Amino acid sequence: MTNTLQQLSCHQCAAPLPVQQGRQFVTCEFCGAENFVDKRSAVMHYAVLDTIGSPEAQAALRRWMGGNSTVKDLDQKAEITQTSFEMFPMWLVRTQTKGQEQVLLEPAAALDVTELTELSIPAAALEPYDHTLDDQAIAVTVPVDTMKKWLLENQKIPASNITEISLVHLPIFRCKYSFEGRSFTAIVDASSSEVFANVYPSKWEAPYFAIGFLAFIIYFCAAFIPIVGYSAGDIGLGLGILIYIVVAIVVAIPIFGVAAFISAKI
Repeated sequence: MTNTLQQLSCHQCAAPLPVQQGRQFVTCEFCGAENFVDKRSAVMHYAVLDTIGSPEAQAALRRWMGGNSTVKDLDQKAEITQTSFEMFPMWLVRTQTKGQEQVLLEPAAALDVTELTELSIPAAALEPYDHTLDDQAIAVTVPVDTMKKWLLENQKIPASNITEISLVHLPIFRCKYSFEGRSFTAIVDASSSEVFANVYPSKWEAPYFAIGFLAFIIYFCAAFIPIVGYSAGDIGLGLGILIYIVVAIVVAIPIFGVAAFISAKI
């Protein structure tokens, strides 16, 4: 890596500096000296501490399974086959483009659930990395230069716009579960209990599209009733509008009924 993980020191007394995300000036806790930190030339190493254990992670996964995006009763029918804890490395990058700051997450190792890059990490949650976590930490396999190329190629962000790069090890539970003979993977953030998954048993949307299309056709045709009535004069127009309202109400009842039935089944 062209950038190295560093522990920055006070320019006056050489004491370690507790550098925080997003701050360029740091006051030394020992001598009180004000230090300017140029983070473009250093990569800080942080960790986010876990707040939940395996039982809580599985409970969070079950709650997610019972949400609106997944198939009906997934939380009851799915079998969680494996739950493993790890500290996963991510590159946390701050950029400045036309005065607008942006904070991005990019994987620092092979990642099968790319939704994890959407995680928001509060600056207050970052702690200096403790090497007692090494046994649970996944090794970094994506160099800084490779990450910069990703930003340039995929998001058109040049290296000159990067103001700060940090390596952050995130506490996650990698959960595997099976449903109807298929295996799926989800990640539970061990700090916030948020669940991330790329592929999962989702609701089948075709019936909803079919109902929507049928409703559009019916209401489109019904809209011609007032037009036909208008050709018969003002009385015909008023009668046409009344008939349209009655038809709209009558048709809405079975459409909503079918939609509720399908929602209960899938």
